[in-house]
Amino acid sequence: MPRASKSPARSRSPASDKPLAMRRTPRKAAPPARLGDGDNWGSSPASKWAPPPEPTPTKPAERGKALFDAEDSTAKNKKKAKAGGVLQWYRSRREAKPWVYGLLEGAAFAAAGELVATCIIKQQSADPMRLLFFAGWGAVVAFCVAPWLKLLSSLTLSRPYRLLDSMGKAVLNQLTMTPLLTLVFVAAWEVMLKKTPVPELATRGVGPISEPFTDRYKRTAVFWLTADFVNLLLVPKNYHFLVALAMGAIWAVLSSHMMT
Repeated sequence: MPRASKSPARSRSPASDKPLAMRRTPRKAAPPARLGDGDNWGSSPASKWAPPPEPTPTKPAERGKALFDAEDSTAKNKKKAKAGGVLQWYRSRREAKPWVYGLLEGAAFAAAGELVATCIIKQQSADPMRLLFFAGWGAVVAFCVAPWLKLLSSLTLSRPYRLLDSMGKAVLNQLTMTPLLTLVFVAAWEVMLKKTPVPELATRGVGPISEPFTDRYKRTAVFWLTADFVNLLLVPKNYHFLVALAMGAIWAVLSSHMMT
Protein backbone atom coordinates (compact mmCIF):
# COMPACT_ATOMS: atom_id res chain seq x y z
CA MET A 1 0.00 0.00 0.00
CA PRO A 2 1.57 3.28 -1.08
CA ARG A 3 2.23 5.90 1.53
CA ALA A 4 0.72 9.34 1.42
CA SER A 5 3.15 11.91 0.20
CA LYS A 6 4.39 14.36 2.79
CA SER A 7 5.55 16.91 0.26
CA PRO A 8 4.24 20.44 0.96
CA ALA A 9 3.44 20.98 -2.69
CA ARG A 10 1.18 17.94 -2.84
CA SER A 11 -0.51 18.32 0.54
CA ARG A 12 -1.58 21.96 -0.11
CA SER A 13 -5.30 22.26 -0.80
CA PRO A 14 -6.53 24.33 -3.77
CA ALA A 15 -7.98 27.01 -1.50
CA SER A 16 -4.62 27.57 0.08
CA ASP A 17 -3.21 28.63 -3.28
CA LYS A 18 -4.82 32.06 -2.86
CA PRO A 19 -2.59 34.76 -1.35
CA LEU A 20 -3.24 35.66 2.28
CA ALA A 21 -5.01 38.99 3.04
CA MET A 22 -2.52 41.65 3.86
CA ARG A 23 -3.07 44.56 6.32
CA ARG A 24 -2.98 47.77 4.35
CA THR A 25 -3.22 50.33 7.22
CA PRO A 26 -0.15 50.79 9.36
CA ARG A 27 -0.55 49.75 12.94
CA LYS A 28 -0.33 52.66 15.33
CA ALA A 29 1.90 51.92 18.22
CA ALA A 30 0.87 53.76 21.37
CA PRO A 31 1.49 53.09 25.03
CA PRO A 32 -1.52 52.17 27.14
CA ALA A 33 -3.64 55.17 28.21
CA ARG A 34 -3.48 56.14 31.83
CA LEU A 35 -6.29 57.96 33.68
CA GLY A 36 -5.14 61.48 34.39
CA ASP A 37 -2.51 61.68 31.66
CA GLY A 38 -3.36 64.15 28.91
CA ASP A 39 -7.11 64.18 29.52
CA ASN A 40 -7.35 67.29 31.76
CA TRP A 41 -8.56 65.15 34.61
CA GLY A 42 -8.14 67.11 37.80
CA SER A 43 -6.09 69.81 36.09
CA SER A 44 -8.35 72.71 37.18
CA PRO A 45 -7.19 74.66 40.23
CA ALA A 46 -9.10 74.09 43.43
CA SER A 47 -10.12 77.76 43.57
CA LYS A 48 -12.44 77.33 40.58
CA TRP A 49 -14.56 74.68 42.25
CA ALA A 50 -17.54 75.95 44.24
CA PRO A 51 -20.45 74.19 45.86
CA PRO A 52 -23.83 74.54 44.08
CA PRO A 53 -26.05 77.39 45.36
CA GLU A 54 -28.56 76.45 47.97
CA PRO A 55 -32.25 76.77 46.94
CA THR A 56 -33.91 79.92 48.18
CA PRO A 57 -36.57 79.00 50.70
CA THR A 58 -40.09 80.12 49.73
CA LYS A 59 -41.77 82.28 52.30
CA PRO A 60 -45.14 81.14 53.61
CA ALA A 61 -46.76 84.33 52.32
CA GLU A 62 -45.44 83.72 48.83
CA ARG A 63 -46.62 80.13 48.90
CA GLY A 64 -50.06 81.32 49.98
CA LYS A 65 -50.14 83.94 47.23
CA ALA A 66 -49.10 81.38 44.62
CA LEU A 67 -51.80 79.01 45.84
CA PHE A 68 -54.39 81.80 45.73
CA ASP A 69 -53.34 82.77 42.18
CA ALA A 70 -53.60 79.14 41.09
CA GLU A 71 -57.09 78.82 42.58
CA ASP A 72 -58.15 82.11 41.00
CA SER A 73 -56.86 80.97 37.59
CA THR A 74 -58.70 77.67 37.96
CA ALA A 75 -61.94 79.48 38.83
CA LYS A 76 -61.59 81.77 35.80
CA ASN A 77 -60.96 78.79 33.53
CA LYS A 78 -64.09 77.08 34.88
CA LYS A 79 -66.16 80.21 34.24
CA LYS A 80 -64.84 80.45 30.68
CA ALA A 81 -65.58 76.79 30.08
CA LYS A 82 -69.08 77.20 31.47
CA ALA A 83 -69.75 80.28 29.33
CA GLY A 84 -68.43 78.46 26.28
CA GLY A 85 -70.70 75.51 27.06
CA VAL A 86 -73.75 77.78 27.32
CA LEU A 87 -72.92 79.47 24.01
CA GLN A 88 -72.36 76.10 22.35
CA TRP A 89 -75.70 74.85 23.69
CA TYR A 90 -77.52 77.95 22.45
CA ARG A 91 -75.83 77.75 19.05
CA SER A 92 -76.86 74.13 18.61
CA ARG A 93 -80.45 74.93 19.58
CA ARG A 94 -80.53 77.94 17.25
CA GLU A 95 -79.22 75.90 14.33
CA ALA A 96 -81.97 73.35 14.95
CA LYS A 97 -84.76 76.00 15.02
CA PRO A 98 -83.44 79.18 13.38
CA TRP A 99 -86.83 80.82 12.79
CA VAL A 100 -88.05 80.40 16.37
CA TYR A 101 -84.86 81.71 17.92
CA GLY A 102 -84.64 84.51 15.34
CA LEU A 103 -88.07 85.80 16.37
CA LEU A 104 -87.15 85.56 20.05
CA GLU A 105 -83.91 87.43 19.45
CA GLY A 106 -85.70 90.19 17.54
CA ALA A 107 -88.28 90.59 20.30
CA ALA A 108 -85.60 90.61 23.01
CA PHE A 109 -83.45 93.24 21.27
CA ALA A 110 -86.38 95.56 20.60
CA ALA A 111 -87.77 95.21 24.13
CA ALA A 112 -84.32 95.91 25.55
CA GLY A 113 -84.13 99.10 23.47
CA GLU A 114 -87.54 100.22 24.80
CA LEU A 115 -86.47 99.56 28.40
CA VAL A 116 -83.24 101.52 27.98
CA ALA A 117 -85.06 104.49 26.43
CA THR A 118 -87.84 104.56 29.02
CA CYS A 119 -86.14 103.58 32.26
CA ILE A 120 -82.63 104.96 31.75
CA ILE A 121 -82.91 107.89 29.34
CA LYS A 122 -86.37 109.21 30.24
CA GLN A 123 -86.15 108.08 33.88
CA GLN A 124 -89.72 106.75 33.77
CA SER A 125 -91.37 103.52 34.76
CA ALA A 126 -91.80 100.91 32.04
CA ASP A 127 -95.14 100.86 30.23
CA PRO A 128 -96.28 97.24 29.68
CA MET A 129 -98.18 98.12 26.49
CA ARG A 130 -95.22 99.93 24.93
CA LEU A 131 -92.94 97.09 25.97
CA LEU A 132 -95.27 94.53 24.42
CA PHE A 133 -95.56 96.64 21.27
CA PHE A 134 -91.80 96.91 20.78
CA ALA A 135 -91.29 93.20 21.51
CA GLY A 136 -93.89 92.27 18.89
CA TRP A 137 -92.45 94.77 16.46
CA GLY A 138 -88.97 93.29 16.93
CA ALA A 139 -90.32 89.84 16.10
CA VAL A 140 -92.00 91.19 12.95
CA VAL A 141 -88.79 92.91 11.83
CA ALA A 142 -86.76 89.74 12.45
CA PHE A 143 -89.27 87.73 10.43
CA CYS A 144 -88.95 90.13 7.47
CA VAL A 145 -85.26 90.99 7.68
CA ALA A 146 -83.81 87.45 7.95
CA PRO A 147 -84.73 86.30 4.40
CA TRP A 148 -84.22 89.79 3.01
CA LEU A 149 -80.62 89.98 4.28
CA LYS A 150 -79.95 86.52 2.86
CA LEU A 151 -81.23 87.72 -0.51
CA LEU A 152 -79.13 90.90 -0.37
CA SER A 153 -76.04 88.88 0.49
CA SER A 154 -76.56 86.65 -2.55
CA LEU A 155 -76.87 89.62 -4.93
CA THR A 156 -73.86 91.14 -6.66
CA LEU A 157 -74.36 94.70 -7.86
CA SER A 158 -70.70 95.52 -8.50
CA ARG A 159 -68.32 92.57 -8.58
CA PRO A 160 -64.93 94.34 -8.85
CA TYR A 161 -65.76 97.06 -6.30
CA ARG A 162 -66.97 95.76 -2.96
CA LEU A 163 -67.45 99.28 -1.63
CA LEU A 164 -69.90 100.16 -4.38
CA ASP A 165 -71.59 96.79 -4.05
CA SER A 166 -72.29 97.33 -0.32
CA MET A 167 -73.45 100.90 -0.87
CA GLY A 168 -75.80 99.82 -3.68
CA LYS A 169 -77.36 97.14 -1.48
CA ALA A 170 -77.80 99.62 1.38
CA VAL A 171 -79.54 102.10 -0.94
CA LEU A 172 -81.72 99.31 -2.34
CA ASN A 173 -82.77 98.43 1.19
CA GLN A 174 -83.83 102.01 1.90
CA LEU A 175 -85.95 102.09 -1.27
CA THR A 176 -87.74 98.79 -0.67
CA MET A 177 -87.82 97.26 2.81
CA THR A 178 -87.38 100.40 4.93
CA PRO A 179 -90.44 102.35 3.68
CA LEU A 180 -92.61 99.23 3.94
CA LEU A 181 -91.61 98.56 7.55
CA THR A 182 -91.90 102.25 8.42
CA LEU A 183 -95.47 102.39 7.11
CA VAL A 184 -96.44 99.27 9.07
CA PHE A 185 -94.81 100.66 12.22
CA VAL A 186 -96.62 104.00 12.04
CA ALA A 187 -99.99 102.33 11.35
CA ALA A 188 -99.51 99.85 14.20
CA TRP A 189 -98.49 102.70 16.52
CA GLU A 190 -101.67 104.62 15.71
CA VAL A 191 -103.87 101.58 16.32
CA MET A 192 -102.25 99.98 19.34
CA LEU A 193 -100.87 102.88 21.37
CA LYS A 194 -102.89 105.87 20.25
CA LYS A 195 -106.05 103.75 20.29
CA THR A 196 -107.18 104.90 16.86
CA PRO A 197 -109.90 102.51 15.63
CA VAL A 198 -109.02 100.64 12.46
CA PRO A 199 -112.30 101.60 10.64
CA GLU A 200 -111.69 105.26 11.43
CA LEU A 201 -108.12 105.00 10.25
CA ALA A 202 -109.28 103.31 7.05
CA THR A 203 -111.97 105.96 6.52
CA ARG A 204 -109.61 108.88 6.92
CA GLY A 205 -107.07 107.24 4.62
CA VAL A 206 -103.35 107.88 4.88
CA GLY A 207 -103.82 111.42 6.14
CA PRO A 208 -103.30 110.66 9.85
CA ILE A 209 -100.15 108.70 9.19
CA SER A 210 -98.67 110.59 6.23
CA GLU A 211 -96.96 113.24 8.36
CA PRO A 212 -95.48 110.86 10.97
CA PHE A 213 -94.51 108.46 8.18
CA THR A 214 -92.58 111.13 6.27
CA ASP A 215 -90.80 112.37 9.37
CA ARG A 216 -89.94 108.87 10.59
CA TYR A 217 -88.88 107.63 7.17
CA LYS A 218 -86.30 110.41 6.82
CA ARG A 219 -84.72 109.48 10.15
CA THR A 220 -84.98 105.76 9.49
CA ALA A 221 -83.35 106.00 6.06
CA VAL A 222 -80.41 108.01 7.39
CA PHE A 223 -79.79 105.60 10.27
CA TRP A 224 -80.25 102.35 8.37
CA LEU A 225 -78.36 103.51 5.29
CA THR A 226 -75.24 103.83 7.42
CA ALA A 227 -75.95 100.69 9.47
CA ASP A 228 -76.64 98.52 6.41
CA PHE A 229 -73.59 99.80 4.57
CA VAL A 230 -71.24 98.96 7.47
CA ASN A 231 -72.94 95.62 8.06
CA LEU A 232 -72.74 94.49 4.43
CA LEU A 233 -69.21 95.78 3.92
CA LEU A 234 -67.37 94.72 7.08
CA VAL A 235 -69.35 91.91 8.71
CA PRO A 236 -69.20 88.26 7.49
CA LYS A 237 -72.41 86.90 5.97
CA ASN A 238 -73.09 84.54 8.87
CA TYR A 239 -73.36 87.49 11.27
CA HIS A 240 -75.39 89.93 9.15
CA PHE A 241 -78.63 89.05 10.93
CA LEU A 242 -77.15 89.31 14.43
CA VAL A 243 -75.56 92.69 13.71
CA ALA A 244 -78.83 93.89 12.18
CA LEU A 245 -80.65 92.94 15.39
CA ALA A 246 -78.06 94.76 17.50
CA MET A 247 -78.46 97.88 15.35
CA GLY A 248 -82.21 97.39 15.64
CA ALA A 249 -81.89 97.59 19.42
CA ILE A 250 -80.10 100.93 19.06
CA TRP A 251 -82.80 102.10 16.67
CA ALA A 252 -85.46 100.95 19.14
CA VAL A 253 -83.88 103.21 21.77
CA LEU A 254 -84.04 106.16 19.38
CA SER A 255 -87.58 105.28 18.25
CA SER A 256 -88.90 104.99 21.76
CA HIS A 257 -87.27 108.29 22.66
CA MET A 258 -88.76 110.05 19.61
CA MET A 259 -92.24 108.52 19.61
CA THR A 260 -94.66 109.87 22.19
